[in-house]
Amino acid sequence: MSSAEPRRTTNTAPFQEIHMPQLRFHGVTPARLAPVSRILIDQLSETTTTARDEFTLECVATQYVFDGETVDAFPFVEVLWFERGQATRDACATAIDQAMRKAGYPEAETFFIALSPSNYYIAGQSLGRDTSGEV
Repeated sequence: MSSAEPRRTTNTAPFQEIHMPQLRFHGVTPARLAPVSRILIDQLSETTTTARDEFTLECVATQYVFDGETVDAFPFVEVLWFERGQATRDACATAIDQAMRKAGYPEAETFFIALSPSNYYIAGQSLGRDTSGEV
């Protein structure tokens, strides 16, 4: 695996030890995101106390359609992670906003999707146990 490729974990430790934030950028080009990606990951890593190689940044090819025509994409960022609390979420949102502005996107939206460890699997093994539906 080259140093440019994201690391793929096979760790099946409890979810508290798996930090896996994934950021999906919509309406954002890789050419504009790449120059700010290092500092963004540095800031997010420090804020979340998560190793840099646990982060995944993905540019999703996005095409918007409105009134029968293709239109310019509005940039937004989805952050998939295990919940870390409001203060951490606020700090990460600020870091993402600053990176987007530096990348030439003066206005972008960011939203967080908290994943449940019981719904997250590594090598077929759940990172948590959901007992809410058990009889």
